[in-house]
Amino acid sequence: MSSINQQIDSQAAEWATKRNLGELTPEANAEFDAWLAEDIRHLGAYGRAEAVLARLERIQGGAVAEVRQWQTTTGAPNWTRRQAFVAGSIAASVAAAVFVGTEYWRTDQRENYSADFGQVREVVLADGSIVTLNTNSKVSVKFTKERREIHLLQGEALFDVAKNKNRPFVVVAGDMQVRAVGTSFTVSMLPSRPIQVLVREGVVELSHVTKGRTMPVRVSANTQVLASRDVPIIAAEVSKTKIERDLAWQFGHIALDNKTLQDAANEFSRYSDVRIIVDPSVAKRTVTGLFVANDPIGFAKAAAAVLKLELEVGDGKIHLSGKLNAESVGKS
Repeated sequence: MSSINQQIDSQAAEWATKRNLGELTPEANAEFDAWLAEDIRHLGAYGRAEAVLARLERIQGGAVAEVRQWQTTTGAPNWTRRQAFVAGSIAASVAAAVFVGTEYWRTDQRENYSADFGQVREVVLADGSIVTLNTNSKVSVKFTKERREIHLLQGEALFDVAKNKNRPFVVVAGDMQVRAVGTSFTVSMLPSRPIQVLVREGVVELSHVTKGRTMPVRVSANTQVLASRDVPIIAAEVSKTKIERDLAWQFGHIALDNKTLQDAANEFSRYSDVRIIVDPSVAKRTVTGLFVANDPIGFAKAAAAVLKLELEVGDGKIHLSGKLNAESVGKS
C-alpha cells in the first residue's frame, strides 16, 4: 500500500479515536467534515477504522489489557472501558486498512472473496463493513454510489455493516435478498436447507428477489428467519444466547444444543474430511456442548464417553455405534 494510503488510514484512525472519545469541539467537527469531503477515500478509511473498533468491542479483544498495562507503566490517567477500546483500536484499524489495501469503492467490477474448506476468513470491505466467511463460503461484492451489494454464492457469512443510511447494504442469497443500513446479521445458504438469516443487531428487511411475490418482512435483533423459494418467509424470536451459540463458528467452534448425533456428524463434515459415521441405532441420540470445528475425533471421543458408545477410528473415518451400550445393558 502506498504511503499516501497509509497516511489516510492513520488520519482516519485518529479521527475515529477523537470522535469516539467525545473530544471534538464544533470547530473540530467542521474540520472533520471538511476532511471527509476532500477525498472519497477518506470516508472509506474512516468507515474501516470505526468498523474495526466496533469489532474489537464485540469480541472483547486484548486492546484493553494492553492499554491498562501502558497506563500502569507510564502513570497515565485511568480511562473508561470505552476509551481503552478506542485507543487500542488505532493500530488495529491501520492493520485492517493494510489488509484491504487499495480496494476502494468501484462501480465497474465485482470483488470476490472466499473461505476454503475448514477455514474461517474475515474481510474488511472498503466502506468499513466486515464480512466473516464460514468454511467453504464465497461472496461477490459490488459497491456503487447508490448501494452496497453482496451476493452470497455459497456457504455462510456474518455481516457487520457500517452505517450509511444513504447507501443500503443488500445481501442476495438465491431467491432472497436481505437489506440493511447498519446492523449485524448472518446469512447461510447450505445444500438441502432453507436460507437462514440470524439478526444479531439492528433491523433488516427480507424479500424475494422476484418482486411482487410476497410483501417484504422486516425483523429486528434476536430473530431467526427461514426462507425457501416456494414457502412464505418465517420469522421467530430467539434468545441472544442462541444467536451467540449459532455464531460460535466465527471462533472455530461448533455449539451443539441437544442436537442428534447424525446432525452433529453432518455439521462436522462441513469443516473436516474425516467423516463421522453414526450407526442408525444411535443416530437420534442427542449431544450438547462446545467443540472445536476441525476436530471431529475429539468430538467423537467425548460423545462416546458420555453416551457409552463404541468408537472406531481409521482410514479417515470415525464409526460411532451402540455396541458398547448394548453389551453393558446385557450384563446388568
